[in-house]
Amino acid sequence: MTSGDPLRDLAESTRAFYERFGVTPELQSCLTNFNEEVFELVQAAMDGENKQHIAEEAADVFVTAIGVCMASGISIEALVEQVYAVAAKNDAKTHETHVFKDGKIRRRVNVRRD
Repeated sequence: MTSGDPLRDLAESTRAFYERFGVTPELQSCLTNFNEEVFELVQAAMDGENKQHIAEEAADVFVTAIGVCMASGISIEALVEQVYAVAAKNDAKTHETHVFKDGKIRRRVNVRRD
């Protein structure tokens, strides 16, 4: 059964995955797995040949990031809430408030906040 919220469904699927194997996520092993998956994503992206492989590695990064959060005691609800808060914050950024500089979208200097 799905909630209709892909992020929540992924987090719940990750929780169920650990539970199915009788595993309680531990921070160090989750961090190790996360770092391995990030490295594999970077390699796939740098190769750039197989878009499906890049997407698969990105999905692995998402799942292992959820595992890191679970191992850190973050609830699925808190994680989902924060992802949507970041999305809303990013949606509010405009060319008036932010600029792309040094490979990152950054707050403009001297932006007046009322």
